[in-house]
Amino acid sequence: MEVVDNKEMRHFEVREDDHLAIIEYQLQEKKVFLTKVDFPKDFVESGKAEVMLEKTLDMIEADGMRVVPMTRFVKEHFRSHPARKKLLPVGIHL
Repeated sequence: MEVVDNKEMRHFEVREDDHLAIIEYQLQEKKVFLTKVDFPKDFVESGKAEVMLEKTLDMIEADGMRVVPMTRFVKEHFRSHPARKKLLPVGIHL
């Protein structure tokens, strides 16, 4: 799975067949606010949404940025993956 940072549209995206999965974001200083997720129907059930989010977080981490989760899906991911909490800015606790 290839995750692309579509900077013009301000979202990370995965194209699969005729479907588009996106994780929208806003930038503020050294923080990436993950504001919305929009996945095709089977993306969550098949585990592809988790894989996409993991790859997205890897890209954000590689850029030296912090993540502010704004959606239930992203918040739940951080709760179930405590090692990822190092990407959260100081003062954000989930």
